[in-house]
Amino acid sequence: MNLAIVISLVLHMLIFTYLFWGEKRGQKDAYPAIMTVDLVSMPPISRGVNTGTETPGTPQVEATKPKAQTKVEQKPTTPRVAEVKKRKRTNTKKPKPKPQTKTEKADNEKKTKNTDQPGAGDERFGLPEGVDYGSEFGSVKLEGDPFETPTFLNILFAKIKTRWDNPYQGTGKVICTIYFTILRNGTVVDAIIEQSSGISAFDQSALRAVISSSPPPLPMQYTGNQLGIHLQFQYLP
Repeated sequence: MNLAIVISLVLHMLIFTYLFWGEKRGQKDAYPAIMTVDLVSMPPISRGVNTGTETPGTPQVEATKPKAQTKVEQKPTTPRVAEVKKRKRTNTKKPKPKPQTKTEKADNEKKTKNTDQPGAGDERFGLPEGVDYGSEFGSVKLEGDPFETPTFLNILFAKIKTRWDNPYQGTGKVICTIYFTILRNGTVVDAIIEQSSGISAFDQSALRAVISSSPPPLPMQYTGNQLGIHLQFQYLP
């Protein structure tokens, strides 16, 4: 009985020993062998610098030589040549203007006077056809957009005539010019004595007639927002 127990123990110990060492050996064989490798970096590749060696895969570009510029020598100008050129420049004279005749001079002077004085030489400057302002007004000039409503102007001048009380009763011709602006709603603004007659009572009476005229509103077909008028009052004995 004791012998059997001893033999059983010995067999169990052998079995456990075999299993233990066999497992250790299997674990050692499972790992692969490790190899040590040294890495070496490649030398840098030079770009754009011709060192005599060709870079793989990069075509070489031949350097183009600059073309030699031909210098054109200018001949020195002698004093004689410079003097001739100077004479040519001085000899080129502008053509003289054609002398005007007496008729042309008179026409030019008349045009100058017409532009200097509003309404002078053209009594109906800017007025549409059908306007009648009588002998009380010497000339009329309109400022603004084109005005094509004579009825409005006839009403305006009739209102001014009825309100003008001329205090002067002399023997000579008297003229003064009043400038004023009519707004879209018919209001008279900026009324001034543009050209005085030299007689204060005559000028003031004309100015009062314009301010108190109460014109109607500007016509609908007129495109401007206001209408400027240079109105010349005159007294003819």
